[in-house]
Amino acid sequence: MARSVLCAARALAAGAIFTLSGVSVAADIDALWDYAKPAESEARFREALKTETGDAALEIETQIARTFSMRRDFVRANSTLDAVAARTSGNTAPRVRIRYLLERGRTLNSSGQFEKAKPLFSDAFQLAQRENEVLLAIDAAHMFGFSKNLDEAMSWNQVAMRLALASELPRAIRWRASIANNMGSTERDRGNLDAAARHFDAALKAHQANGTPLQVRMAWWQVANVKRLQGKLDDALAIQLRLEQEMLAAKEPDEYVYEELAALNTALKRPDEAAKYAEKQNSLKRKP
Repeated sequence: MARSVLCAARALAAGAIFTLSGVSVAADIDALWDYAKPAESEARFREALKTETGDAALEIETQIARTFSMRRDFVRANSTLDAVAARTSGNTAPRVRIRYLLERGRTLNSSGQFEKAKPLFSDAFQLAQRENEVLLAIDAAHMFGFSKNLDEAMSWNQVAMRLALASELPRAIRWRASIANNMGSTERDRGNLDAAARHFDAALKAHQANGTPLQVRMAWWQVANVKRLQGKLDDALAIQLRLEQEMLAAKEPDEYVYEELAALNTALKRPDEAAKYAEKQNSLKRKP
C-alpha cells in the first residue's frame, strides 16, 4: 500500500496545558493535533474551545470538523463546517476562511470526491498566497497530491516543496519530509522507481532529523518497499525484519510491515514464512 501521507508528529504529552490566544492560535493548533488519534485531538480542541470566541473559536471548529472527516464521519464533519460558514462574515479573518476551504475540501476528498474538492483547494491556495499564510499555502498545494492525474499531483507537490524549501519556519521544515514522501509515492505510481527511491531517501533523512520514531519507521518502510519493487529483495528483507523488531519493541504493530514481509518471502520462494506473515497481517486487520 502506498502511504501517501505520513502521520504527523505526536502532540505534546497528555495532560499538558494549552493556551490559545488569538494571533498564536495557528501555532497552538499544531500542538493540539495528534493525527494518529483524531478522537483524542477532538477532546483537546473542545477543551481549548471553552476559552475562545470569535475567529479563534471558528478556526478551532474547522479542526474539530477535520477530526470527524478523519474518522469518516462525514455527516458531522459537514455539519460542523456548515456551522462555521453560518457564522462567517466579511470581517472574519482570512485564515479562518482558508481553514474552512481546506477542511471542506478534505472532507470531500476523504469521501472519494476529489474532483469536487479541487476548486476548494485552489481557492484556499490562492487566498493563502495572497495573505502570506505560507504554511496553509503549502497544505493546500500538497492536497493536490491526491489527484488521480499523476502529472497534476507531481506538479502541485513540486509547488508545495518549493514553498517549504523557501521558508525556515519550523513547520515548513517539517512539511519537507511529508512532501518528499508524497513525491515518492507519485513517482512509484508512475512506475519511476529510481526517482521514487530518491524522494523516499530524502523523506527518510528529513524524518531522521526532525521526526518521531514512528515517522522514521514509516519512512524506512517506503524505502524498503521500493527496493522490493526494484528486485533488491535481500536489502528490502533486511529493512523490514528490522522494522518488525522495532515496531514490536514499541508495541505498535503495523500490518503493512507484515504485508511486505509476506510479499518478500513469496518472492524469495519461502511459502511457509510468507504464510506466517500473511496470517499476522490478517490478524491485525481483524482487530477492531
